[in-house]
Amino acid sequence: MRVLVGTDGSVGAQAALRWALSLVEGEDDELIVSTVRMPPLLEMLPHEIEARRSEDAELFYEWCAPARASKVHFRELLLEGDPRQQLLSAAKAESVDLIVVGARGSGGHRHALHLGSTTHHLAHHTRLPIVAIPPASKAAWPATVVVGVDGSPGSLRAVDWLASFGARLTDDVLAVNAQKPLAEVPHDHRGSPFRAALDEMEQWVSPLHEVGLNARTLVMSGDAVDVLTDAAIAEEAGLLVVGTRGLGGIVGLRLGATALKVLHQAQIPVVMVPADVVAS
Repeated sequence: MRVLVGTDGSVGAQAALRWALSLVEGEDDELIVSTVRMPPLLEMLPHEIEARRSEDAELFYEWCAPARASKVHFRELLLEGDPRQQLLSAAKAESVDLIVVGARGSGGHRHALHLGSTTHHLAHHTRLPIVAIPPASKAAWPATVVVGVDGSPGSLRAVDWLASFGARLTDDVLAVNAQKPLAEVPHDHRGSPFRAALDEMEQWVSPLHEVGLNARTLVMSGDAVDVLTDAAIAEEAGLLVVGTRGLGGIVGLRLGATALKVLHQAQIPVVMVPADVVAS
């Protein structure tokens, strides 16, 4: 497994690094720790540019201390430019399986609803699975993983991602499906959407059973975001996995409304798996 984690020294970024270190464990795994410094100002003198780059390198070395203290195979990647574009380009060039970032960065700009602007941009534009780590997150495995499943291409990709990598984190998965309340159709009625979803869920989560993961299913009535986040809280889950849509109506934006709201509201790490995820 190849994982790219972005850091800027913030609390959230360091939490992201700790989380990534808990995921990467095998001899064939590799962790790439990257930071992106801003380009020098045009009015800066050459010796000033060199001094600042030296300071940036020293800071980056300090931020990578947890990785050096671990037994994980990792390497440092110091980039320069716009963090949003540089991290996207690095993820593609390095053929990573997952991008790991903190839910908030250290910059002065904050996107709406308290999500860091770089993380928000990556989540919207990447074709790779990405996980956003809240600042207070602490890696503690094994823990239950909650995955949203509704039969959509994105949710089925999310199940496939868990089938490939979930065993590193857990042996217990709760697959959750949200149904809109229909008072006129009882849940136990043979033709109810609720019963149909229960039957379909077994097929949707079959890749998890095939790799030996214990995959429970839960169908609840209500808003999808509330159902998913409530289930994660009730299970004391360590991770929430959701699928995202493919290329949407707005060019370049891939994050659907449900995934975006889950990303904003969840207090635990959230993995977003695009419907058209690029295989490494």
